Amino acid sequence: MAPEHTGGADDQVVGAADHPAPLGARARLAARTQEILERPRTAPDPEAAEKEKAVVRECRYLMRLLSTRRRTAGEMRERLHRREVPADIAHEVIARIDRAGLIDDAAFAHDWVQQRRELRALGDEALRRELEAKQVAPRLIEDALDSAHDDDGEEERCRDLVRSRIGHRDREQLRSERDGTHRRRLSRRLDALLTRKGYPGDLAVRVISAELRAAAQGHSG
Repeated sequence: MAPEHTGGADDQVVGAADHPAPLGARARLAARTQEILERPRTAPDPEAAEKEKAVVRECRYLMRLLSTRRRTAGEMRERLHRREVPADIAHEVIARIDRAGLIDDAAFAHDWVQQRRELRALGDEALRRELEAKQVAPRLIEDALDSAHDDDGEEERCRDLVRSRIGHRDREQLRSERDGTHRRRLSRRLDALLTRKGYPGDLAVRVISAELRAAAQGHSG
C-alpha cells in the first residue's frame, strides 16, 4: 500500500510559485492606484490659468479679424495694443497665430502691390507709403515692389490715369484757349493727382505734358 501523501515540500514550492508573487504584484499595483486616486489634486496656478484664458480670447479676436481679410503682423499687434492687451500676452498671441501659418507679410505685400496697382493705378511711392503704414518690414516692401516692377507698365498706367481725368470740356478749352490759363490749371491738378498716386515727379511731368499737348491738338490718345 502506497504511503499516504501528506503535502510536503514539493507542494509548498508549487504553491509559492503559483500564488504569492502574482498576488503581491497585484496588491502593490492596487495600493499604488488607490494612492493616486486618493491623492489630493494639485490646484492649477490661478495666474497661469487666467493668462491662458486671455491668450485664447485674443487669439479668437484676431481670428475674427483674419476672417474678413489678410492682415500683417504689425496690424495685429496694433489691434492688440488698442485693446490694451499686456505685452507678454500679446507676444504669445502673435506667436500662436504665426505658428498656425496665418502670418505672411511677404505674401501680403506682394498681393497688396498687385491689387492696388490694378484697382487704384498707384505708383511705387504710394504703395510704399501704404505698406509702411501697415508696418510691413522695409525689406519685404522693396522685394514686393521689385518683383512686380515694370517701367513700361508704370508709365502706361500713368498715361491711362491722366487721360481719364482730361474730360471732354477740358479738351475743348485746351483747343480754343490762347493764353494757356486752363492748361496750367489742369496741369497742376493732374500733377497733384499723380503725386498722391505715388508716381515719380519726372514721369508725371513728361506724361502730363505729352497728354495735354495731344488733347490740345485734338488727339484722344
